[in-house]
Amino acid sequence: MTTSEPLRLKGSVIPRDLERYPRDDEDLGLALFSLVTSALTRGRPAPVIFLLSPDTVDRFQYKSMIKIREPSRRRLLGSIAGAEGAECMAILGAFRFRGKGPLDGQWVVSVFIEWPDNRWWTAWQPIGPTGQLIGDGPQIRAAIDGSPRPGGVGGWFAHSRRHNLRLKIQRDQIPVH
Repeated sequence: MTTSEPLRLKGSVIPRDLERYPRDDEDLGLALFSLVTSALTRGRPAPVIFLLSPDTVDRFQYKSMIKIREPSRRRLLGSIAGAEGAECMAILGAFRFRGKGPLDGQWVVSVFIEWPDNRWWTAWQPIGPTGQLIGDGPQIRAAIDGSPRPGGVGGWFAHSRRHNLRLKIQRDQIPVH
C-alpha cells in the first residue's frame, strides 16, 4: 500500500437553499445550468465541483484537480462523492467538447450531476465566438431516459464504494457579527 501526504482542497460552503438547489433531478439540473449560463456574462465560467448535502452546498474549484494525474484524480473525485451526507455531486462550467463530428473542440457550457444510486443528468450547449449560447436550448440527457452515460465523467459514487473512499470535510467556522 502506498501512502502520500494529505491533500488540502480549498472550497466554499453555503447553506442549501432548496429554491435555488432543489431536490428534483430535472429541477436541480436546470437550476445549475442556469447558474452556468448566467456566468457567461462575466466570461467563460471555470469548471467547479458542487457537493450537495441535505443542508449544505460545498463548492470546489476543478482547476486545482486538473493538475492531479489519473488515477489519483478519479480517486479524489470518488472521495468527494463519498463524503458523509452526500446527496449528489455535480461538475459544471465551460469545457471543450470532446467527441466526433463538427463540435469536436468547441467550447460548451455543461452540467453533469450524479447521485449515489448511479443515476445521472446532464445538459450542454455550445458557446459562440462572442460568448453567446448557440442553438435553441441545451441538449439534455438522463440515465432514467435510458441514455448511455457520457464518457469521461461520472461513476464517482461507485468508485467511492468500490474503494471505500471518504473525503473528510473540515469547515472553518465563519464568525457571525
